[in-house]
Amino acid sequence: MRLIVYDVEVFAFDWIVVFKDVETGTHTVIHNDSEALRECLYDDGIYVGFNSKHYDQFIIKAAANDFSPQEIKRLNDFLIGGGRGWEYAPLKAFYFRFNNVDIRDDVQLGLSLKAIEGHMGMDIQETEVSFDLDRQLTEEELQQTVHYCKHDVDATHELMKLRADYLKTKKNLGKRAGIDEVKSLAATNAKLTAMMLRAERKEWDDGREYVYPANLDTAVIPKPILDFFETIHDKSIPDEVLFKTSFEIEIGGMPCKYAWGGVHGSLTGYYEEATEDRVIQNRDVSSLYPSLIEIYNYLSRNVPDPELFYAIKRDRIQAKHNGDKQTAKDLKLPLNTVSGAQENRYNDLYDPLPTRSLRISGQLFLTVLTMRLLNACKTIKLLNLNTDGLMYSIDKSELALVDKIAHAWEAETKFELEVDDIQRVWIKDVNNLLMIKTDGEVKTVGGYLNYGVSVKGAWAINNNMVIVKKALIEYFVHGTPVEETINGSTDIFDFQLIAKAGAKYREAYHIVDGEQVPVQKVNRVYATANERYGKLFKVKAETDATAKIEMLPDHCIIDNDNHLTIDDVDRTFYIEMAKKRINDFLGIKPEKKKGGKRKMATTAKKETVTLNVYQKLLKAREMFLQADVQKTGKNMHLSFKYFELDDIVPTATRIFSEVGLIPIVNFTSDVATMKIVNIDNPDEEYIPFVAPFNQIAPIISNAGKQATNEMQALGSSITYMRRYLYMIALDICESDSIDSDIGKPTPAPVSALKAPPATPEQRQEVKQELTAPQDNATPLQIKGLKAVLKKLKDADPTKEEMIAQIAVQTEGFTSISKSDCETLIQKITAMLEGGNE
Repeated sequence: MRLIVYDVEVFAFDWIVVFKDVETGTHTVIHNDSEALRECLYDDGIYVGFNSKHYDQFIIKAAANDFSPQEIKRLNDFLIGGGRGWEYAPLKAFYFRFNNVDIRDDVQLGLSLKAIEGHMGMDIQETEVSFDLDRQLTEEELQQTVHYCKHDVDATHELMKLRADYLKTKKNLGKRAGIDEVKSLAATNAKLTAMMLRAERKEWDDGREYVYPANLDTAVIPKPILDFFETIHDKSIPDEVLFKTSFEIEIGGMPCKYAWGGVHGSLTGYYEEATEDRVIQNRDVSSLYPSLIEIYNYLSRNVPDPELFYAIKRDRIQAKHNGDKQTAKDLKLPLNTVSGAQENRYNDLYDPLPTRSLRISGQLFLTVLTMRLLNACKTIKLLNLNTDGLMYSIDKSELALVDKIAHAWEAETKFELEVDDIQRVWIKDVNNLLMIKTDGEVKTVGGYLNYGVSVKGAWAINNNMVIVKKALIEYFVHGTPVEETINGSTDIFDFQLIAKAGAKYREAYHIVDGEQVPVQKVNRVYATANERYGKLFKVKAETDATAKIEMLPDHCIIDNDNHLTIDDVDRTFYIEMAKKRINDFLGIKPEKKKGGKRKMATTAKKETVTLNVYQKLLKAREMFLQADVQKTGKNMHLSFKYFELDDIVPTATRIFSEVGLIPIVNFTSDVATMKIVNIDNPDEEYIPFVAPFNQIAPIISNAGKQATNEMQALGSSITYMRRYLYMIALDICESDSIDSDIGKPTPAPVSALKAPPATPEQRQEVKQELTAPQDNATPLQIKGLKAVLKKLKDADPTKEEMIAQIAVQTEGFTSISKSDCETLIQKITAMLEGGNE
């Protein structure tokens, strides 16, 4: 098989394909020439692209079948707009063999090729040729496009090299299972695992019928934990709501969070060192999920012969025993992938019941071990708890008791515990810790410390602020001052930050000399001492709302083509960042400025002024007004727009953070309160905003069944009131509901409400006072409205919030005019048929 890397570019009247032969390194460029393209397609060739599964391979198919450039551009727009290539009607009549492999498979979600190039230290300068050109490319534009296309092909080739072991493993697994090499390489890990286990898709409706394992000691588990997991049997709570819930509890003086995917708990800002009298240990279950699957029969019922899975597990153990590292590594992939594949509804292994069962049972078994240790050992201190293990410190005098309890638990559960003895440990939080084992090995966990390539889980690469991470490790392990590490580095890439705008944002800009300068969506930046340069901002695609790109210094300089030197970098920023992160690990909070007042610089004279909470709120209101936040909510007869909560919160949060305020929202059974607090003097300076709070009733279908449950109704009520409180606090104006209703028949048209939901008593008063009740929608119309809303909810669960808002606006479908009801029915019907929203 020949390995060929490729990429495509599409314009209104031009398409370009670049192939690179991996063996020879030769590039082949094809421009608007279908015959030349077909000559480069070999039956024994494997074509590797990035995101090629969803985009490039369909462009290749169209070009090879003599589609015109204009037809290919229409296909391009369809794919870019979210369409799926196999559904594109003009392509369905054509077929040819194209052995496509997408190197993006099993890569961390959201990691773009440009970002990967940046993390690898490559040039990430993008072409200046606009893809919106409505004419044929000039020769200069064509050559520039080819240059950058070659660059992306080379980057994809470099990514292939980084993931060579991944590709080798997939080939080996395919060979083991008798799967064609191209198919094994083209499949994701989850798809390949399903193929190896010969899974056959079945539909199951018993995903909530969880049963505790017979040997689970529920008596020792705190009752609130069991109560949380018992909610799986409450069928009134929909899956999409239930499995987003979590439960927090303190165990052994340590905060823990239980959720349907796992348990996590940790001390924060904590340090401990082993002594002559006290030890620190970490005990992890070896291969927890594969063991749960085998011991408790939690394998997908779509696997016709479970022995296929058990054989993989046995063969891996034998390979490790024989020193066959490659086979052991290969077989680890399906063993670790199967549990995730079983909860992917698009995978042939999909089977919710055993998957949820193994995740719940795993947490509960670990909880049993934890509680037994806490109940029996007087000197134990729990440091960390996660889905497959726990860390603690304990007096040596009780170590034998720990071993006895652990061995009994192993015999009872059939699991095997692996023990690490730790000399020193620093814990920032549940996601970030550093430990030095007694044998000297250093282990780091989390984004504060880890950098480079990660193959645990989805493949990822992160080389942001590497120098800060190195400085932290050197400080904790060797006591080296961060200044020494940071000032001693001469590698400029240690200081880079990859600033990414993200898929939800249309564009980005850089503040230079106070002006907005358009830049790429992915940029390599460094801290600079030159105050001409400010931060980078991103602009949301739909609303034009702007936000700062996170984690950047106040003064950034962009270097996408690697022309800067280490002398251009301001090391002070990295030193200060390292010191702050050390304090985060040690639990040391920044000292408050003297006087408890926040000093703010005016942009004109750079003078500092002290603002109280009222002055800050006034400033925040002014900044929100200047931000020109756009409304995205539409009232039901579409005569005007109103603010959604999503429109307000991102901009408000950024502004509050900048001026030094924090909004704290609380609810009682009848009152909603937002307290605007001055973070520099929180005990004395705050402004409360209070409004009545009444929870809307669940939506009742015509058959008398609840279309939304109590929890959903409460969520909708809280969302509405949070929006209302933000509008009061920030003095946000909307159209006058009286003016907007002039010329409309009574009752008033449905609109974005300006007051909280009415109480049942208030509804009756309104009903009695209506001057023209005959204009209200008829029962038959309301029945039709409920029917189309139910269809919409079934077709698209993401519209649930919108449906709940309609219930709020119509006071539970009791107050809506005939014309508005008909208009709304028509709009919902159009949505169901794929029309405009």
